Amino acid sequence: MKQILLSILMLVCVMGIKAQDLMVATLQSGEATHVFYGANAFVEAVGKANSGDLITLSAGTFNVPKIEKALRIQGAGYMDDSKNGLYRTTLNYELYINLPEGSSDDFLLEGIYSDKELRVTSSTPVKNFLLKRCRFKHVSFTNSITDGCQLEHCRISDNLYIGDKSINFSVVNSVINVLQSNNENSSIVFQNTFINDVSYNAIATFENCILSSHYTEGNSYVNLHKNCIIKYCLGLKGNMFANVLTLSNCWYSDKTIIWGTDKGYSDTDLYELTEAAKSQYTGSDGKEIGIHGGYKPFLSTPSHPQITKRDIATKTSGGKLKVDITVEAQND
Repeated sequence: MKQILLSILMLVCVMGIKAQDLMVATLQSGEATHVFYGANAFVEAVGKANSGDLITLSAGTFNVPKIEKALRIQGAGYMDDSKNGLYRTTLNYELYINLPEGSSDDFLLEGIYSDKELRVTSSTPVKNFLLKRCRFKHVSFTNSITDGCQLEHCRISDNLYIGDKSINFSVVNSVINVLQSNNENSSIVFQNTFINDVSYNAIATFENCILSSHYTEGNSYVNLHKNCIIKYCLGLKGNMFANVLTLSNCWYSDKTIIWGTDKGYSDTDLYELTEAAKSQYTGSDGKEIGIHGGYKPFLSTPSHPQITKRDIATKTSGGKLKVDITVEAQND
């Protein structure tokens, strides 16, 4: 895959096109590699792919297919970094993933930006679905039994709905605007995550998290559901843990104290704690609470190789154009 990336960049050099303007999807299917170009490249790659195949998307804005097979899809990331020549992979419409029987295991979606919805459904249990370092407006697992699924290093700008049929669903080191309700039959764990608004009917285990809530009628804040399990968490509104029956090592504070300023949901903010807050509010593992603590501190850059440096000579030498390329990958 690294060789494909370098070949594409060489094509960009020859054609004189900016890297962020050339949209490419590569499909790795067994030993065969296929390359598709343009806004419809993602649609074409999914159409040719088999379950288990890898699709890699360049930066750019892609048309969106309906996906009905388990795939591994890796974009260039959800944030622009023009200083380092990195640009995001954007989807221009809702992404609906409907996994039929026999095609619902080990789905990977990484490095994608969307201001629309991601909806995952299936007629059989969805197992080991990983949403990693993505930004979506809405994410919902609708009418699906989920088993061993995870959100990691994600930003959800509006609503996250995990559903009522979740087994061992985890959300790790992420930023969520609104967590919607679910029932007591779900098994959901949030670790080292900031949630700007937790619904009263959201029932989950929260560990090393920073949690807030919104006003209800009468200008009082929503308290968490009594059946939540709260461990080493920081509440930012009212007495929001008051009804919780299983509560250990938790605190209350204010946004301006822990961050130095008032903050809600943000697509770009890193939510770095003040030095005083880092030492005062430590999690179950002895590290700071929030998205920079835990065993997977927050990262936004995808884990697969990215081109981070391009030095292209202005003139040829001996009939050749000198190109210096640096490819780096973040830790998993």
